[in-house]
Amino acid sequence: MAHTLTWHDDVSHQARILSYAARLTLKPAFAMWPLTDGGIRAIGRLDRAVDRLPRPRRVTIEHVPLGGVPCEKTTHPRTATGSLAGATVLYFHGGGFVFCGLATHRSACATMAARAGIPVYSVEYRQIPIGGIGTSIADAMNSYRALLDTAADPSKIIVAGDSAGGYLAMKVAELAVLEGLTPPAAVLGFSPLLNLDLKSHPKKFMKKDAYLPMKQVLALEERWMNGPDAIPGASSPIDVDPSVFPPIFLSTAEYELMRPDVEAMTRKLAVAGRTVETHVWRGQVHAFPVMAGALPEGRTVLDLAVAFAARNI
Repeated sequence: MAHTLTWHDDVSHQARILSYAARLTLKPAFAMWPLTDGGIRAIGRLDRAVDRLPRPRRVTIEHVPLGGVPCEKTTHPRTATGSLAGATVLYFHGGGFVFCGLATHRSACATMAARAGIPVYSVEYRQIPIGGIGTSIADAMNSYRALLDTAADPSKIIVAGDSAGGYLAMKVAELAVLEGLTPPAAVLGFSPLLNLDLKSHPKKFMKKDAYLPMKQVLALEERWMNGPDAIPGASSPIDVDPSVFPPIFLSTAEYELMRPDVEAMTRKLAVAGRTVETHVWRGQVHAFPVMAGALPEGRTVLDLAVAFAARNI
């Protein structure tokens, strides 16, 4: 068994500004945003707006569908050697199963591809209002099955994701075992959603999240569960038999909705003798590694995640 939980206390100037701005602007805006189909479609336009920005440099980005699911494949001229040779990352973006997409997470995927020297596939899975979590899982599994047929080494697929995407990465690891598929070599979860029952968390703690209003997140629960596709396996990754999971890397901010379950999952995996490495960061916001282009802490987390994968696949 390998288990570490590391606290990080240094907070960069950029992180302080981001946290302040999130509390001042994003959290009030999210708190008032209507969660009707129209409101959800409107916030979904964020990805199209970001898509107009310049693309990351020094990487090649191609549109490559996997199992009928739109994806972007990002590669860097440097090619990994050693244990990462032949490895591939399958990345699932966050956004509460409501918004974000390929464009919002393009920079993070490019950073990972450059630092690891391996291809990163970012998956544009269906979200609310098209379908609930079960529909997102179906797309995640279709992309994983297709990647098993095309990856340089199917035994070296690393599934990764932030927030809702971290949930999907954990579900792929669970369902691959249940379906008898080649399982992922590792899971990298950045502020992953591990428990759909967020009401069980202390309200005072949850209110300290820098930009996710608890009331709005709880309001999404019915939409998450009532799509046309059922959730296969366990509803929440934290309820899964830990023996099915490969080595897992987790990161979380000190004050965010996901931290209690990240720490609970760390303990559960450790007790079961599974390999898990967890990092808790002070002064950061939810899913901050996605902003690696602007945050030094984000780049550090991605470096730690890549190093973890290199040691464990």
